[in-house]
Amino acid sequence: MLKFATRFLVAMGTAATLAATAQAQDSIKVGFVGPYTGPFAVAGQSFRHGVEAYQALHGNEAGGRKVEVIYRDSAGADPTLAKRLAEELVVKDKVSMLGGFYLSPEVAATAPVVNAAKVPLFIVNAATPALMKMSPYFVRMGQPINLPAELAAMHARQSGKSRGYVAVGDYGPGHIVEQSFMTKFTAEGGQMVGNVRIPLNTADFAPFAERIANANPDVLQVFIPPGAASVAFSKALAARGLTQKVLIIGQGEAEDSDLPLFDDSIVGFKSIIYIDANARNAENLAFSDWLKKNAGPTVRPNSFSIGAFDAMHLAYKMLNDQAGKPFNGEAAMKTMLGYTWKSPRGPITIDPVTREPIQNFYLREVVKSADGVKSNRVIKTWEQVKAAPLN
Repeated sequence: MLKFATRFLVAMGTAATLAATAQAQDSIKVGFVGPYTGPFAVAGQSFRHGVEAYQALHGNEAGGRKVEVIYRDSAGADPTLAKRLAEELVVKDKVSMLGGFYLSPEVAATAPVVNAAKVPLFIVNAATPALMKMSPYFVRMGQPINLPAELAAMHARQSGKSRGYVAVGDYGPGHIVEQSFMTKFTAEGGQMVGNVRIPLNTADFAPFAERIANANPDVLQVFIPPGAASVAFSKALAARGLTQKVLIIGQGEAEDSDLPLFDDSIVGFKSIIYIDANARNAENLAFSDWLKKNAGPTVRPNSFSIGAFDAMHLAYKMLNDQAGKPFNGEAAMKTMLGYTWKSPRGPITIDPVTREPIQNFYLREVVKSADGVKSNRVIKTWEQVKAAPLN
């Protein structure tokens, strides 16, 4: 009788354990770290837009499990805080995947966390190329920041421009853009006539515009944080007459959702980036429609929201691939390599070697319609650009 009771209790304990495990797998958590308050809150809000849009359009289940997203506020650019938030999400909240992260130092600080826990991390915005060497669990949803600068240099030379100048924000990504453009432009036979690093707290851009004008370039590569700084810099360039006589190429300084901040001097500004907010593919039309109805009539897709949208697509793919099984981050990363899908940005493939996106890049020009609405119009496409592996 005692043996029977013992076997019964053991069986009940085993059943309870299995039931608890099954219950835990009925839902799965994704942690999204971003600047939801503070100076970069616009980017964090766009992260949320992308996540919420994806779940609204595709449901909140994948692989037979409910997908729960937990947001944590990094409130700016504090690597120590970003690492602590990642640790809390992994240890306390038991997330199976991480996403978001605005700046490169935040991602770098989080590498030891994801490496120890074997948790996939979708880098929505941080663009430093060297990040991908820090963890086999990193997958980029944006771009390595050197690529558009190199494309800009090639386009300038192909357009007959020979005198180059670079003006960038004085921080890590700006330095990479500066070096990438200068190296490629001179390799293509161009001459650099100057470069300047502009402090991030700059309010008066007139002296920098004067310095650029005195160098007499015929192409200007810019990389300035979006928002007030980009608006002020654009006005300073226009006041010095540079917008009319110099080919100016940026990246994300004048996204469609930001264009109402600019006056008409921004018309003609060119930029190279991997998204087209006005793309007519089915995925972007559905995304744009959701944003207009739920985020506001003037909200347009941007790199932050599309990056988060695609991060959720990869998360759902990983879960569908492991339907009926406990989630395994190491196995999930293997199934993602070489994967291709249709994104609002266009076709995208995760490079099986670099874990960088293979995607289209678009040369865009700001135009103004007859009714006075400014928008970016694509004038050239580089199809399926692939990042070179890091040494």
